[in-house]
Amino acid sequence: MRMDVGLIRARAAEGGDSKETADLESAIKRQGHHATDIHIDTVGVSMTENGVQLFQLPGARRIDIDCAILRTLGIIKDYEQFSHRIWAVRAIEMNGITVVNSLMQWLAASDKLAALAFLSSNGLPVPDTVSSENFMISYNAAKEFGSVVVKPLRSSMGLGVFKLDDPDVAMHTFSYLVNLNKPIYVQRYLEKIGGGDYRVIVVGNAAIGAEYRRGKTWKSNVAQGAVARAARLNAELQELSVKAAEVLGLDYVGVDIAETKDGYVILETNPSIKWQAFREATGINPAEHIVRHLISKARR
Repeated sequence: MRMDVGLIRARAAEGGDSKETADLESAIKRQGHHATDIHIDTVGVSMTENGVQLFQLPGARRIDIDCAILRTLGIIKDYEQFSHRIWAVRAIEMNGITVVNSLMQWLAASDKLAALAFLSSNGLPVPDTVSSENFMISYNAAKEFGSVVVKPLRSSMGLGVFKLDDPDVAMHTFSYLVNLNKPIYVQRYLEKIGGGDYRVIVVGNAAIGAEYRRGKTWKSNVAQGAVARAARLNAELQELSVKAAEVLGLDYVGVDIAETKDGYVILETNPSIKWQAFREATGINPAEHIVRHLISKARR
């Protein structure tokens, strides 16, 4: 049965999502289905005694899809804007439409504090991390950890991520962040064996492949100049990445894992993963797996 698959994203997707969207559109077509763009920043939500319906520009056309892939909510400038986009996606789910990744799981996995809290509470190895809105709590963590990595709670491609080696410099930085009403997410800096880390992509309950990324600096993001190559997906990498996806309830995800002297550590999870470097390195197109998984799930 032919299905209409919605691709949920913003018109100007954060960090650019055009190549991944093109891959998904092609995979949807190859598998005999139809793709519909759903630009979440042009969606209207209608609520009457007959229920919740969605429409979007141009023409205020009704959104009529069978299932959907959530890619991004775009660049957020205001909490109410964020809230509107969240509940617009949730309204799609309220109509019984299968969405991968489902909204609440996507929200948790794309928030560094939430994701690490879920992973840690389920016994998975993560870096020592402290998150707070109090600069003294963060300062004390920096003194304890020594070198630290500071990250925004919601970011990708290594943007806004920086390393501090002096707790007193860290204190001034944390004070500045507090004055901007920003939470402070502080992680113990880990020396990575080989100087890089792994990204494992999981779709459904299976790890479909892995890449090893190594940069010219301590950052391993391809967007920051790191080079990716295909990596052997050993049993431990498979187990950790699949377990991380299960804990977070994700249909597809990129799991970033570093090897340290104490073993493997999960650094982050990426529920809106960009996969062009992975595809080039491994020859694997995640879009084919994601669409196949979505159609199978929607038909159950």
